[in-house]
Amino acid sequence: MASFTYGEKQQYRQLLNSEGDAGEGRMLTPQYKRTPLTYVQHTSFSSARNMPFCLEPVEPLDIEVHIQNQLADPESEPFQYLVDYPKDDIEVTLSSREYQTVTPAEPDNWNNLTPQVRACVETYTKGWLMVTRSYRKCNTESRRKGLNLPQQIFECDESFNLEMQGLRSSAGQQAAEPQTEVAEVFIQDLLQPTTPEEVDLRNKEKRKSGRLTDMCSLYPPLDEEDAGYSRVIPQPPCGQWEQKLQFNFLELKFEIEIEPLFVTLALYDLKERRKISENFYLDLNSKEFRKIVQTHDDAPCYFKKAIFSITHPSSEIYLVVKVEKVLQQGSIAECAEPYMTIKDSETAKSKEKIAKLRFQAMSFCRRLKSFRMPFAWAAVDLTSPASTSGSHNSLDRDANTGGSGTEMRSHSLDSKYNGHLFRPAQYNLQMFNKQEEDKLSDEDLMKLIADEKKTSTLLRRQRRIPGVFRFEVSHVTEASTFCFNPEFLEVRPNNSENTDLTLEVLEFPVSGFSVPHTTYRNLLYIYPQFLNLSNRHGSARNITVKIQFLEGEGPDSALPVIFGKSGFAEYVNEFYTPVAYHSKSPFFYEEVKMKLPSNLNEKHHLLFTYYHVNCQPKQSQEAPEVPVGYSWFSMLDNGHLRSGSFELPVCLEKLPHLYSVTSTTQAGMKLLDTRKAVFKLELRPVSTIYPQDRNLERFFSLCESAGEHHTVVQQTEALRQAVSALKVVPMEELICFLYVVLDKLLTLLTLSSTKTTEGALVSKEIFEMLIAIVDQLHSSEEMTKDSMGRNQSLATYVHHLFSMPAPSEAEVTESEKYATIRPGSATAALQMMRKLSTSDSEVQAAKASVAGGSGLKPSKLFHEELAYHIVFTNGKMRNQVYRHLWFFCELLVKSMSQYVSDTVGWNSPRSLRYPEHFPGIIYTLVNIATEFVKHQLSDRDGNRPHLHDQRIDFLRIVCSHEHFVILNLPLTPSVQTLGGDNQTQDAGADESTVGIFKLSRKFRQQHFLIGLLLEEIANVLTTESESRLIRREAVSLLHCLLASHDGDQRFHNRGAKVKVAALYHPLLDIILNSLPVLADHDNSRRKLTKPYSNPGDASSLVITSPVVTASMNRHSAPIAGPPASIMPAELTQTVLFCFLWVLKNADEAALREWIVDLPAQQLLGLLDLLDLCVSTFEYEVRGPWMPPDKPGQPSTEQISSVVYRKSRDMKLRLEKTIFGTTGARREMMKRREYPGIEKLFTGVNAGLHEKLRWRKDLTQWRQPVGRDKMKLELEEEALINGNLTVETNLIVLDTLELLIQLSSPMPELRPVVTGVLKVLIHSLSCNQSTLYLKDGFNTQRAFITKFPEVLFEGEPEHCTDLCLLLLQRSTSHFESTRTQASASLYLLMRQSYHTHFPKAKMYITLTLASLSEKLSNQDKECLQQTLTMILSYLEADKAMEGTSFPVQVEEFLRNLNGVLCDTVKLQESPQDVDMQIDLMYRVAKGLQSYVDLRLLWLRKLLVKHVQRGNNAEAAHCLVHSAALLAEYLNRVDGSVHLPMGSVSFQKISLNVLEESLVSEDIFSMEREGVWAGNMFSEEGLLKLLDEAARFFNKAEFYEVVYEIHKLIIPIAEFHRNIKKLSVIHGNLKATFDLILSEDNKRMFGTYFRVGFYGSLFGELDDQEYVYKEPAITKLVEISSRLEEFYKAMFGQDRVEIIKDSAPVKKENLEPDKAYIQVTYVEPYFEEYELKNRVSNYERSSNLRRFIYSTPYTLDGRAHGELSQQYKRKTILTTSHAFPYIKTRINVIEKQERSLRPIEAVIEDMQKKTQELAKATSENPPNLKLLQMVLQGSVGPTVNQGPLEVAQVFLSEIPDDPKLHRHHNKLRICFKIFLKRCEDALIKNKGLISSERVEYQNELERNYEALKYHLQPFLNRRIPNLYITPSQ
Repeated sequence: MASFTYGEKQQYRQLLNSEGDAGEGRMLTPQYKRTPLTYVQHTSFSSARNMPFCLEPVEPLDIEVHIQNQLADPESEPFQYLVDYPKDDIEVTLSSREYQTVTPAEPDNWNNLTPQVRACVETYTKGWLMVTRSYRKCNTESRRKGLNLPQQIFECDESFNLEMQGLRSSAGQQAAEPQTEVAEVFIQDLLQPTTPEEVDLRNKEKRKSGRLTDMCSLYPPLDEEDAGYSRVIPQPPCGQWEQKLQFNFLELKFEIEIEPLFVTLALYDLKERRKISENFYLDLNSKEFRKIVQTHDDAPCYFKKAIFSITHPSSEIYLVVKVEKVLQQGSIAECAEPYMTIKDSETAKSKEKIAKLRFQAMSFCRRLKSFRMPFAWAAVDLTSPASTSGSHNSLDRDANTGGSGTEMRSHSLDSKYNGHLFRPAQYNLQMFNKQEEDKLSDEDLMKLIADEKKTSTLLRRQRRIPGVFRFEVSHVTEASTFCFNPEFLEVRPNNSENTDLTLEVLEFPVSGFSVPHTTYRNLLYIYPQFLNLSNRHGSARNITVKIQFLEGEGPDSALPVIFGKSGFAEYVNEFYTPVAYHSKSPFFYEEVKMKLPSNLNEKHHLLFTYYHVNCQPKQSQEAPEVPVGYSWFSMLDNGHLRSGSFELPVCLEKLPHLYSVTSTTQAGMKLLDTRKAVFKLELRPVSTIYPQDRNLERFFSLCESAGEHHTVVQQTEALRQAVSALKVVPMEELICFLYVVLDKLLTLLTLSSTKTTEGALVSKEIFEMLIAIVDQLHSSEEMTKDSMGRNQSLATYVHHLFSMPAPSEAEVTESEKYATIRPGSATAALQMMRKLSTSDSEVQAAKASVAGGSGLKPSKLFHEELAYHIVFTNGKMRNQVYRHLWFFCELLVKSMSQYVSDTVGWNSPRSLRYPEHFPGIIYTLVNIATEFVKHQLSDRDGNRPHLHDQRIDFLRIVCSHEHFVILNLPLTPSVQTLGGDNQTQDAGADESTVGIFKLSRKFRQQHFLIGLLLEEIANVLTTESESRLIRREAVSLLHCLLASHDGDQRFHNRGAKVKVAALYHPLLDIILNSLPVLADHDNSRRKLTKPYSNPGDASSLVITSPVVTASMNRHSAPIAGPPASIMPAELTQTVLFCFLWVLKNADEAALREWIVDLPAQQLLGLLDLLDLCVSTFEYEVRGPWMPPDKPGQPSTEQISSVVYRKSRDMKLRLEKTIFGTTGARREMMKRREYPGIEKLFTGVNAGLHEKLRWRKDLTQWRQPVGRDKMKLELEEEALINGNLTVETNLIVLDTLELLIQLSSPMPELRPVVTGVLKVLIHSLSCNQSTLYLKDGFNTQRAFITKFPEVLFEGEPEHCTDLCLLLLQRSTSHFESTRTQASASLYLLMRQSYHTHFPKAKMYITLTLASLSEKLSNQDKECLQQTLTMILSYLEADKAMEGTSFPVQVEEFLRNLNGVLCDTVKLQESPQDVDMQIDLMYRVAKGLQSYVDLRLLWLRKLLVKHVQRGNNAEAAHCLVHSAALLAEYLNRVDGSVHLPMGSVSFQKISLNVLEESLVSEDIFSMEREGVWAGNMFSEEGLLKLLDEAARFFNKAEFYEVVYEIHKLIIPIAEFHRNIKKLSVIHGNLKATFDLILSEDNKRMFGTYFRVGFYGSLFGELDDQEYVYKEPAITKLVEISSRLEEFYKAMFGQDRVEIIKDSAPVKKENLEPDKAYIQVTYVEPYFEEYELKNRVSNYERSSNLRRFIYSTPYTLDGRAHGELSQQYKRKTILTTSHAFPYIKTRINVIEKQERSLRPIEAVIEDMQKKTQELAKATSENPPNLKLLQMVLQGSVGPTVNQGPLEVAQVFLSEIPDDPKLHRHHNKLRICFKIFLKRCEDALIKNKGLISSERVEYQNELERNYEALKYHLQPFLNRRIPNLYITPSQ
């Protein structure tokens, strides 16, 4: 016997010493102080940060005392269910046993049963005694079932598009006049005067309305089924309906049908070379054939369906099909020949043969119907289909039932869990093998199958029998009607779909794989194998064996216990084996199934009669069979059921009297071959009442012997032998009879309790045997374990079958059946235990001081005896006991429960239910177990992570108790703690309400268990060294515990929930302090986007103000020190959920006091935590918008993305599976994470450390889900996630409201108030439902009303963020959201009117300008509706009617609408560059009062022009920027050396004066630092001017460069920047040189007038613009460009170019087309202007007026005769002068002048004359230009033009006096023209070379000819030219 360890010795001494000191009543109460589990030796850590969060241990309060006090307190009366355990907590019930069959399987005759058989049958048939915990499921129920959640509508959820459809239909109408639309929704109470308190109360009522009480139903633990630690209810011991295969046999057909055929089927495992099922007999014959072979008058039963079980499958499972026929004359080959050669055809010859064969077969059937012969066989591989089509066993699957061969292979039965993957399939067997007479055994059969797989040459040469055998295989999980088990008992049906008879086929047990017997079964299978009658004289060739089971030797002794085949009687009394034709030594393959009687005796035996069957009738014999020999076989051998293989002799004569009890060696008995065994057979019993092991039988016999004497003293030796016999029983056999063995052992354990040494030793041996059995069962790899690592069979036994053994009836009366132990018996038990440790010297010394007792009666209560044995077991057995302590504790609990239920009852006080000393025993047991675990931990490397893991597992078990809340004393008042000086009550915080939010000493004393959990949570959250697994397990435990409270119906009352939540108040402080380790999902817990961001190339222009560049950092970091390891995001989410759970359910008054007492830094941390909660639980977008015809249905993209969105959950589930609470896989992972883990817990965790292997039965596998199911899951997930987001954000909002109400505008609390605003804005900017947005905006408006100074006097980012939020929500597609946003916007403007209205308008404009760039046209329409709603509030606001507020708001909204429309249009026309420039210009114009935004948009214009190569326009953008900046600097600074605003730039461009229209609000902005930065300074101005000069140089506007430098020089001179001045003057010199050299060579641009006509153009319709194009751009170029662009936009057939420049008549245009008219125009100057515009530059800059001419005639034609050709001159005036910041400017004025024909030709002649003068005056001369002009004037081909003009208009003096002046003017023009031609000829003559003289002469001749012909017209004068009409 092993010695006690040191700890056991100490404890044992205390137990012994306590007997004399404290008396017997307190003998087993431990006298040492309990040490907590945290006090285990471990390695120290150097860093203080790595030290665990370890508080001083405390002793819990006496729970019973406090429960009694609370019950007496009248204030606790409403919460009595939180004080004491309910009276109906535990119920002990004896229920009827559940059977799988309708009729229980029990013996036919209960009389004469042996004690052993009776004990087994009683175990299998007795009722179930169960201890039911009524409240066990209160905290483990599924929390998502039956949820009735409201549908939350989210803007981001693309499935909700119903409102969008209506919005689209009315989009055009809404966009037209947004100012006149009346909002449909109006917040009536927005403008009503109310106090802040009334507003808060109203908002609170709205928030609390309709809230979900069960919060954890939205966020359940990872796996609800395994949430926390739940007591797993074991499966009942009634043979569960497992996963099985159902075979439906459809057809058996051969080529010819001439006789009945019979099929035998069985499953074979070719890999293991064994038969795995019994035979199933199938009869598919027609009614005609069945009637011929029927042998009885009763209605036969034909089974067409069979159910096979394959518990241990392999890769080679075959269904073997054997076909038999009625015996007939001829060999198998002869009988099979017709089936292989004759076809069932319509030919007469074929019909004749078939009819003859049918006649012969029928004659044999009538005579030999009882005898059969083998015919054919086939094998079907169930694990994979055959690959060769048309082979004898090919499996051609129907197309409609299966799939490809690959799919079929995936259905192979590789494990017990693959059955549910086996899909329905149909098999078609097309060929059969002919049966060989000498190969009938199973060994031969499996060899043939193996050879067939190899497709050997021999088999290919064999002829096969064609035929069809069709059957279906499907998976069944429950029994149906008309289903019978292997004993022909009807199975209890679960559905009524089946209409055919179905038979379950028995699966034979596999060696090494055993399960406990649970039902009565007593079957025997007989396998005749071989008979050799070759030495017998006489005719004995067609041999059959008749098998009978006899209970005597009389003629009627044969019992009907043989199972009949399909079509025969249910039970028969004889069975004939098939006949091998003409074989004297036949082999047999038949299986005979018998139902053995339950009361077997020595008379029962088997009788084998051997017959020769005459195939042909003989006149001397009526019966065809002739007996040729006999054999018999006794069933029992000394009471043991015989089994195995046997060889029997054959008696040739009639059996003598008493042959069954006579030896075969009896003299006078004639035996074949001199008593040589010639008949071989095998017996295979399948019995649950007759063990196959003789030692087990001996054990049962000895147990019955001990029980008969009612005392163990006299049977000590017999019991020792029984235990010894049990030790050598094979494990496989022991498992089979496990439940019977346990019943016997536990009964003997009680009977063996005695004061004697011998009885104590026997009791010890019995208990050690029990320990050994339990240990072996847990160590077995093949035994099933539940999710907690417990052996499933043991758990089933304890829960259903175990009943407290009754005490000895001989010594106690019935009334004393459950009497408790008298006090004296404890001493006797102690003395008994002393004898168990005689080898320990220290214990012997301790025993000397204790007085002995005598004369005690033995113990009678099982739980007391068992507790003693557990406590005092030592040595190796102690390790095994505590390794599997769960089993013994379950026995204890059930025995104790049964005892209380049967005796004192549950209404009795707990202190009186058991003897006084018994709680001490239990306490000792618990402490020894605790010390054992601590001892194992303290001796192993100090591995702290694993210690933490075990602590968490322990807490998980404790917290899973259904009365966990009661155990924590939720109603315990603040009481003085017990103890001495070192246990004084906490001071300070503990005395105040805020103390309940601290994990103080008092809290941990009053709420001990929850204190342990919170201490562990604080440890894992604040200790950096904790592993990921430990932290996850601890948080998961907390989450499961909260979920159990939510799912518990007892706590649904609000008052109860508050009491429960009070237990978790310290969790708020713990999580608040662990903020640094919480993960931030997107590294930015703010969802607000920046108001705007500058483009990369504009960084030199705009320096963003603090509004834009303000830090987006978090509020604070209240926890000092470096952060611990950041926990994963999903774990952070769970921690935050627990935090929100406490906030939701905590008492509001307590929260108020806690918040008030928090310092400002902690309040900032709380806001940080709330901000993180908002980000963590933000709703995820579900997918793209659905088509209009399928609103609300998930799209393909959504379904495809489900897997991705669930990846995080699947990762957690996988980790839960890997790191589960039990299983070998977890141990393996722990070994990897914690090196040396195998050295720890050698006796813990169900022995999983011994043999680690992957157990498939511990893994939760899921079936693949279909598309429809995926859609439903997607919709359900969206519903739950939406409600989770709403609830969590409402909790945050509730807390923010508390902070708002408790805050004040004091300077020290300003950061807190600011933080509240930030969190509020963040929550409103996230993806939220419309329900939450209503409450959120209510709170936002209340906050602005209370703290307006935070918004307008604090950091600018606050107001910017709020404005951006409101404008973003104003674009919502939901009207309710837009209503809330519009109300907040209006209230914001109204609140800021008196003091901060300009600033509010500025921030709104800033954010709108930033936001509008990202808006679609649809968003713009929604925003316009919001502006309309604001106008509605303005009209309804009577309090502001007498102020300027309405006017300012209307003007402001009008400006906003313009900016909005232009910005949105900018996004819609990315290809129309001209339109983009126009829109940018309009946006910049609308933002003129906001310097930085206008500069930004001017910079965008600059970029656009640079991209197009418009240097002049780019330069003017910079000039306007500089002028705006100069205007700002002049008003702010006013320095004399700076430009005097935009007026200083007017010489550069007249347009720049518009930059002087800067709002006066700019001064207030400047004082607040809004326009701060380097750009708003002299350096910024100089940078802009330098850049402008550079672009003007590129554009060849050199004169402007000088003007710019004139602005720079005073600044450089003021700062005495000589270097700068030197550079400037150098640049000026270079510029002037360029002017001198390139003045006449510069070309500044070409201008065209473009008109747009048609509704397709939108706002461009009927608009005219002047386009500035690059120099030398032809009309056809711009026309082609515009035509191609708009054709690409509108369509090829919808755009036309108007070729002429005549006025367009719109009524003549097609309405569905777009028309463009392009006309070349020239700058137009008045005469006075030409005097000032001398240079080419002056006539190319500051251009506002342009002219073009249009020819026409009075009859409507464009061209006619010269005398009828009129001309229309059109003068266009643009809104701005060219060049400008855009390349096209709209025409604002048009003037038309019509010229008569003579006036038109005068203008042409003057123009030609000017060309000649210009060419002549060129210096230096331009010879090429001069000759070109001369050739065009006097050339022979063109001089007819001037001559024709003269002939038409000067040949006659006009009759109209009004034309006389024009006539004279034309004559003078010709004179001047001739003079200019003459000058040009002279000039040309002096310039040409000698080679060009002839050309000069030709020109002179042409000139003289022209002059000659014009002379008559020039000399004619009009006499009365100067006479007035009056004269």
